[in-house]
Amino acid sequence: MKRSSLILLPILLLGCSSESSTISEQIASQFKASNTAPVDLSIVGPVSWERVCILSPYSTNQAAEQILGFKWDAESKTSISVDDGINVLIFIEDQRVVGYAEHPRNMGDFSKLQPRCLVRSQARLKREFGAGNWVYLVSP
Repeated sequence: MKRSSLILLPILLLGCSSESSTISEQIASQFKASNTAPVDLSIVGPVSWERVCILSPYSTNQAAEQILGFKWDAESKTSISVDDGINVLIFIEDQRVVGYAEHPRNMGDFSKLQPRCLVRSQARLKREFGAGNWVYLVSP
């Protein structure tokens, strides 16, 4: 195998859809930077995504398929089916997942977001304050 092939293989593997804590860290950074500023999802995640979809706690593969419009194994790739402390953000390009992230709800809760999927140009979310200073991220 040529040396260039050895270098290219890990890059190609990284380009496949995978969970990324960096996405959640970028969202948390925006969330913590201000108590009132919107959280702009259009500037996070893989560069190629066209829409982002949100799975709420206890979502199953069947729920993921209804939201995404295609099959995706959320139950094995994430802990969303058993963890009520997270939302899962799924970044999509051309009906395929290009990235996803588990995001702690205490750093911005997406569970009230409607619609469940947003195109990139509409992915700037406002804060809605709930009981006990809980913060939901919702469409403007």
